[in-house]
Amino acid sequence: MARTFTLTPAQRERFDQDGVLRLPGFLPAADAAAMADALWADLRRRFDIRRDDPASWTVQRPAQFQTLVRAGAFARLERLGYPELAQAFLGEGCARGSKAWALPLVTFPTGETWDVPHNTWHLDLPAAGSLDELPALRLFCLLEPVEPRAGGTPYLEASHRVVLDRARRQARAGGWRSGDMRETLKAEEPWLAALMTAGGPDRIRRFMIEGGVLGGVPVKVREMTGQAGDVIVMHPAVFHTLAPNALARPRLMLTETFYRKGTFG
Repeated sequence: MARTFTLTPAQRERFDQDGVLRLPGFLPAADAAAMADALWADLRRRFDIRRDDPASWTVQRPAQFQTLVRAGAFARLERLGYPELAQAFLGEGCARGSKAWALPLVTFPTGETWDVPHNTWHLDLPAAGSLDELPALRLFCLLEPVEPRAGGTPYLEASHRVVLDRARRQARAGGWRSGDMRETLKAEEPWLAALMTAGGPDRIRRFMIEGGVLGGVPVKVREMTGQAGDVIVMHPAVFHTLAPNALARPRLMLTETFYRKGTFG
């Protein structure tokens, strides 16, 4: 039986405010564990990466999971409430972006010191597509616990509000592409320019603890962390990036994108 999901007013308010909503324990632990097992089996088969042998973790970011995905390793997401979750935000008729269910995101430890990333900050869609109604939704599912500094996706909390305000003030044909919006806001906002430039003292304190204000909106860098089965919902106009894994445990997540009906014609 498919799971039902009801989006509460408090959850919707949190999402609108921060651009990200955490849903602890959205998936049963047993289902998260089964999908993690399938992912580990694929890693062993293709890369000889063994779950209980850190010496075999020689590929930092394994990729090319198409065969595993097409085999239905993550198809249980359909009955575990993913479509209902997306529909609560996007309305009836929304559709997932992938032909099969979900794409794994795997980051193995590198042993390096973790710091707030400065590069590869981006948006998932041109900003004009997010002005009047939410056009898409990005979902992240944790298959195993992800602690801070362990490669969880860093994001700039509440940045979607800054992006959408800037896009409203100056419309562009075809919308604001990710790189154009990034460079425009960097030129206008010194705090953002510092975040997206290498170096600077105590980046963790400045960008994650103290935070800043962009266009009147308080912002902070956060990480996607949590326990197995947690699901994190993200607005497509939130700036986010990649980060290394500085701990001893790999980051195992799944990502899936849903689109509002008619978003692309």
